[in-house]
Amino acid sequence: MSDNDHLTEQSEQLIQFDGREQTKELALRLAQQAKREICFLGNNIDPILFDNTDFIDCISEFARRSDKTIIKLLIHSSQTNIQNGHRLIPLIQRLTSSIQLNITAKQHQDSLNMFMVVDNTRYLYCPSFLRYQGKCCFHDPAEARDLKKAFNDRWDNSTPDTMTRRLNI
Repeated sequence: MSDNDHLTEQSEQLIQFDGREQTKELALRLAQQAKREICFLGNNIDPILFDNTDFIDCISEFARRSDKTIIKLLIHSSQTNIQNGHRLIPLIQRLTSSIQLNITAKQHQDSLNMFMVVDNTRYLYCPSFLRYQGKCCFHDPAEARDLKKAFNDRWDNSTPDTMTRRLNI
């Protein structure tokens, strides 16, 4: 087996995770491998996964890499993030053409799942945002496509988050 075969086999493995640190590490690895698009759905801009220097630096570099890169965050509410001073919010305010933040429609606000889809091929999925437990795969286009479809269906019914918009006074 060549090194490339081993890497492909490893990237196609389903990773079961349970715990904050492992989930945070996997989310960062997914973001580091992003080429075109990162989509996230959750209750809020998850502070464990996204409010750390490594992730913010990664997202900042990704968003500035090309005018074709896009980050879409779809959450139920940003109120807690604003109150706690989430470090991703200023970046969202500065990079409005690359990072979009929307609020889910009322009919989707009871959804507990949290997931991240990268480039329609990679994903991280938690059945409940209350627990950092789930699955991740670095190459599973079929599962990533299903999650992306669920994301797009909710995105199409969502509205831009007005609470995080910067006021130009």
